[in-house]
Amino acid sequence: MQNADNARTQEKNIGLSADYSREFFTLDPKLTKIIYETFYKMYEDGMVYRDKRIVNICPNCKTALADIDTDHEERRGIFAYIIYPFVNEEDKKLAKEKFGVEGITVATTRPETMLGDTAVAVNPNDPRYKEFVGKKVLLPIANREIPIIAEEEVDLETGTGALKVTPAHSPVDFEIGKRQGLEIVNVIDEEGKMTGNIPDRFKGMGTTDCSKALCGELSELGLLVKIENIKHEVAVCERCGTPIEPVISNQWYANVESLAKKALEALHNGDVKVIPEGQQKALEFFYENIQPWCISRQLWWGQRIPVWYSGSKKLHDWLNENEGKTVEDFEKEFNVKANGTGEIKLGEEMPDSSNPGVSWEQESDMFDTWFSSGQVPFSTLGGPGSNDYEKYYPTQMMIHARDILFWWTARMIMFGLYKTGEVPYSTVLLTGMILASDGSKMSKSKGNGIEPNDVFQKYGADALRLWYYSDALPGSNAPLREEKIKGNRNFVNKIWNASRFILMNIEDEEIEKIQGKEITETNRVMATKEHIKKVSLNIDKYQLNLGAENIREFFWHELCDKWIEEIKGEIKDQPIDSDLRIEKLSELLWLLKENLKIMHPFVPFVTEAVWQELVKLGLAEGVLMVEQI
Repeated sequence: MQNADNARTQEKNIGLSADYSREFFTLDPKLTKIIYETFYKMYEDGMVYRDKRIVNICPNCKTALADIDTDHEERRGIFAYIIYPFVNEEDKKLAKEKFGVEGITVATTRPETMLGDTAVAVNPNDPRYKEFVGKKVLLPIANREIPIIAEEEVDLETGTGALKVTPAHSPVDFEIGKRQGLEIVNVIDEEGKMTGNIPDRFKGMGTTDCSKALCGELSELGLLVKIENIKHEVAVCERCGTPIEPVISNQWYANVESLAKKALEALHNGDVKVIPEGQQKALEFFYENIQPWCISRQLWWGQRIPVWYSGSKKLHDWLNENEGKTVEDFEKEFNVKANGTGEIKLGEEMPDSSNPGVSWEQESDMFDTWFSSGQVPFSTLGGPGSNDYEKYYPTQMMIHARDILFWWTARMIMFGLYKTGEVPYSTVLLTGMILASDGSKMSKSKGNGIEPNDVFQKYGADALRLWYYSDALPGSNAPLREEKIKGNRNFVNKIWNASRFILMNIEDEEIEKIQGKEITETNRVMATKEHIKKVSLNIDKYQLNLGAENIREFFWHELCDKWIEEIKGEIKDQPIDSDLRIEKLSELLWLLKENLKIMHPFVPFVTEAVWQELVKLGLAEGVLMVEQI
């Protein structure tokens, strides 16, 4: 809760105008009820199912990850060239003549996965290997015979042109395995340890240690041709940076292809606009190439998937994987009493059972956080039919960081159309991330993070806000520039000092006349109106950087440097309460107030403080935040 309180304090300090009386906890029963209703509906519509597929597993977080939950980083690795000897003596002889070795050489960046190989794939158009298709090689160390298969997807130029196929630990190989009917041999568990039907000496090893041990043994057997040190892209956990392990696993999936199609139509019809425009094209591409969504996570915190298994989850999954098999077959294979049928029931509470011999196992997996977050626009309003929903849904705009476009907005649009028939909002404004001064991502491990409250105390929130508006284009990251924030503090001080100077020149006996004075359409007034139109257009077009620069330039160099000095000269030696003083001071006050209004979205704290000084003198009313331009 300390982190939540700290975040809330920072939100208020930076000027977030939120109704905190409407704050919801993620696991609030009201939200959970709506999220479960969505799951039940999707299940009834045939969109939710349980399947055994290749998933990304983070060994550190110990949970499944969707593809978009991973990042790609360049890391050091190896390319190991390994000989898989042919089984048949004639094939050995032919290979020796063609390749100089009695087998086929494969190149791999992950030697440890070879223990799970079930084939070697070659391109059918590759003249080097054509005559070996259908032959068998002996998988080294594991001593299993595996076939040479033909696959047109194999790149002739990559490695040796011969691809080791490990269906249990590569999404590409998994698809090859399905097409070719290959056996799936799982040799890495969800903690990144070696497991399964492999030599005992490798069991329990981490993948890196196993890779080194295998290369050592292969070298002793004369089957390791060479090792190349390389740099290559590695998929890592977006949260902790640990390299992910593709592992075959039973998970819950949602087929959202139909939802993506409707969301794509909404984008094409202009129902939703993404800013900047290039990111809308990226979102359209995401929808056009949507994949089944893994919605289950092996976490200890979150919304539990409301499913119960008759007998056990293991029984249910085994029956799914072994079509035609029965509960009795399961009991024979595992030598256990099933105590159920393997069917599933949906609901938060354990199903009633009139049969005392039937037990129910509760699903332990949680929903992917984006399954719940994707329903925020309507779940926080009580869902369709509630008063708040009828009043506030759909809303106008969603603002969030560019890096979660495919996680959040993509889900919110799909769920909004699915549950309400409407898009949740008409505009998505994407922001970038604030980076460290050297342009790198801030992180605790690097020690390059900046505590916002430190910046607030040193320079003020307005100075930080104005820097962000000036430097960060929509959807673009911005390195933190302290010298610019410092410069903005000077501008904020200028607003305060100039405003105080104007008020100091208004005498108490002049206030009443100034309150009711009509403003003449002078050149200064007309220029200010044009300035306001210009900045308003900047805001409407989300050109906040241009708006920030325009308010600074106009206030500092027009109002302060020129007009205050001009009016000082015009009223010099004029008696207090004279018509000319009242006219010019009324105009100057109007110029100040109009500038305060247009600057307020950018620097709300100092402008509101000045406005309240005007209120105390009777020269303004209410709060600046609600003033209309």
